[in-house]
Amino acid sequence: MIEKYYGILCFLLLQSLSSFAFSFEFKGNKWIGAETTIYVNLQGISNSGIPWGSAVKHAIDEWNTKTSFHFDLVPEYRNPCIRNGLNSLTLAKDICGVSFNDSTLAVTVLQYKDQQLGPNAIVEADVYVKESVSFDIYDGPRIKQGLVQSLVDFRRTVLHELGHVIGLDHEEREAAIMQPEFGDIYRLQDDDIQGVSLLYGGLSNCKVMDLKFGKTSNALAESDCTVKELTAGGQDESRIDLYRFKLASPTLVDITITSQDLESVIIIADKDLNYLAIDSDSASGCSGRLQTSLNAGDYFLMVNTFDVQVKSQCGLTGDYGLFASYSSDSPQFLKTRNWFSSGQPEAKFVGRISGNDGESYGNLFSYKESIDISAAITVDSSHVGERGFFVVAAVIGSQILMQDQSGQFIEVSGRPGNDIRVLEKRLEAFESINIAENLIAAELDIAEIEVDFYIGYGVESNPSRIYYHENPFNLTISSSED
Repeated sequence: MIEKYYGILCFLLLQSLSSFAFSFEFKGNKWIGAETTIYVNLQGISNSGIPWGSAVKHAIDEWNTKTSFHFDLVPEYRNPCIRNGLNSLTLAKDICGVSFNDSTLAVTVLQYKDQQLGPNAIVEADVYVKESVSFDIYDGPRIKQGLVQSLVDFRRTVLHELGHVIGLDHEEREAAIMQPEFGDIYRLQDDDIQGVSLLYGGLSNCKVMDLKFGKTSNALAESDCTVKELTAGGQDESRIDLYRFKLASPTLVDITITSQDLESVIIIADKDLNYLAIDSDSASGCSGRLQTSLNAGDYFLMVNTFDVQVKSQCGLTGDYGLFASYSSDSPQFLKTRNWFSSGQPEAKFVGRISGNDGESYGNLFSYKESIDISAAITVDSSHVGERGFFVVAAVIGSQILMQDQSGQFIEVSGRPGNDIRVLEKRLEAFESINIAENLIAAELDIAEIEVDFYIGYGVESNPSRIYYHENPFNLTISSSED
């Protein structure tokens, strides 16, 4: 009798990565985030003297150490027949009243939920190991018991079923623990490891940009990443652009996509690609708008479209304009960079624009509002106490202006330097730079303008090296009442 593994609800499409000669199988169903918790409480010891529970832990440790997926093992029993979103592994007489096949060693039952993009996500996995099987625990090739039967190794059986929990299907062509029949393989193989890497490595297939609050011009083109590539599965060939951003506190985020050509879909997801908000048609024409409140954390903004044309006047590729605004109780943290030299300083930068004396911060204001603009710098500890200077740059379209010590902005050519300084002093650990106070655009005959601010500092011992932040903090003045 040939003894087989079996996984319920694991009918998966063959995916081949020929350049690596791997042939693992999956269709893209996976956990949100490459991790999950599994409950296991097995008592007793095998004939070889190894506890059953230890064998499960060893199998889990192997997936955890050799792949990007992580199991959190909880030594408690959970009833696998109760659909409660909790994963379990247990020795069982049957599968919740359904008998095992004679040749079956174990069964994995998966539960799914729909996703906005890509295949369904796994939300529960229960492993039923057939308790009537004469299991033992050993390494190496199968131990024969007669002409057709083998002494079944419990650990490799569990190792195999955990692959189903992760999202892998049976592999019939290459050496793998995921082969459908119990055999000589007792450890994870390259095919198994690469399968997990591809299943959970969709983000590495796509270019990820930093989101700039304010205006951005871009396009969805045939060369861009597809949803199928991002999710590592499914059949959605629609194009997608990805922008990452980080929030320091609860924030209201407002995203608008404008286009004459592209049917836009706006999606916000967390760092694990758990889709939190979506909008596809709240603006006129081909455009879209999404407004949502988010907690502190790391996020992705996705500009997507449909996989088939929906509106006759809107296509699936084309140029678009992206406008991003925010409102928060905390100012905007800025990603540090060293503008003119290699190396990464420990300095931190915060951009602050407020229309209500610091009660809240944002980047979009009415031309009638009175606003304050400032920045805070946590100076690199190695620079504290040195003579230094500060620079402030304002970028308006192709113009670059530098603020002088009188508060005036002077247009300069090329990239901001250190020849125009807003302040010179001995550097303290924390510095605050006031850029403008009680600024009312209407009083300057300005109704519409967008300004990107950069602040930086240097030390007199090496004045050519200026420490800036990578992403600007944006001020957008609008005459619109919306």
